[in-house]
Amino acid sequence: MAHIAKYKASAVGKLCAHYNRWQGIDNPNVSRENIDKSRTHLNYTLGVYEKDGKRFIGKVRGSASWATVKGRIDAVNARAKAEGKRATRKDAVVMADMVVTLPPNVPPEDAYKFFWNSYQYIADRVGRGNLMGGYVHMDETTPHMHVPFTPILDGRFNYKKMCDRKFYQTFHKGLGDRLEQKMGYRPEVELSEETRAQRVYTSRTKDIDKVRGAVDKAVVEPAQQEAERIVAAAKEEAAALLNDAELRKAELVTEIADKEGDLAELDSQLEDVKLDIEDEQDRLECLRQRADGVARDVEELRPIAAEVRGWEAAGKAERGAILDSIAARCAGAARAARAAIEELGDRIWALMRPKKTQRTERNLDDVMREATEVARAAKALSRNHVAPTNSRSRGQAR
Repeated sequence: MAHIAKYKASAVGKLCAHYNRWQGIDNPNVSRENIDKSRTHLNYTLGVYEKDGKRFIGKVRGSASWATVKGRIDAVNARAKAEGKRATRKDAVVMADMVVTLPPNVPPEDAYKFFWNSYQYIADRVGRGNLMGGYVHMDETTPHMHVPFTPILDGRFNYKKMCDRKFYQTFHKGLGDRLEQKMGYRPEVELSEETRAQRVYTSRTKDIDKVRGAVDKAVVEPAQQEAERIVAAAKEEAAALLNDAELRKAELVTEIADKEGDLAELDSQLEDVKLDIEDEQDRLECLRQRADGVARDVEELRPIAAEVRGWEAAGKAERGAILDSIAARCAGAARAARAAIEELGDRIWALMRPKKTQRTERNLDDVMREATEVARAAKALSRNHVAPTNSRSRGQAR
């Protein structure tokens, strides 16, 4: 398994101090809790050396330093100046570190062979002239090798172009193929599908968390604040509407109470009017009946009056018969008058039972007044119906 990181010039010195922990050399500038100093003497460095005119890779004595990187920066700047190009930027990536970890399926006796072939493969990918050595650390939790290199491509520092997307996509498979060819079995330098999926998930989860945080800050929080403002305004408006509704309700209750009072008064007035109408109807009925009675009386008195006129012109013999007829007719008229008076009395007693207390006095006055008029009429009728008297006996001569 391999991991690569890039660094600017300011980080080179500290990294070199970490690399140079080899052959029992104790660097006071390096202090880490996961370092077992009893195993530091097992550390070693791989590098290119010459023997009998040939170049080899193996264990060498040497150390990484800022001077190495500085010399390469100066060489690049000199070439750029000669070509009329700009110098290396101060914030440029001037060193990268490839860390190759010993896989679990590689036995300890194959560790050197694993690191040596891995160093060869890295040299082929980034260029041997860019390598600064392979620093194998056996005194940490897991044995691993640091392979620092300067990312110089086409005479300039260009990490982005050297280690592009294709470099990352093909590095582990190519390393696995090389190791399988040289070692006879395939070290587990490639991530398993489960581990790769887990790393992708973890990476995506972090990205999603970042995006979620940005969305919350840019969208959700303002939306929540706006929603809270709208809700508060709606509650305030609802409270105002409710207050208005309560006031209107009170006004309607008052208006309804007033209307009910008016309706009660109108009902009372209507009842009075009904009673007045009933009284007038009763009075009209009495008058009609009285008129009918007078008309009957007149009809009855007309024959009597005719006989009276005949009595004045009749002789003695005829006057007796006329007087008998008049007497009979007057008796009948008297009986009719008494019947009318009795019927009128019944009506008076009926009217004396008032429908409403406040109208009793007026109705009684009207009835008594009508009764007085009828009595007077009956008395007059009786007086007018008296037959003329004869002081002498029927048989006496004048």
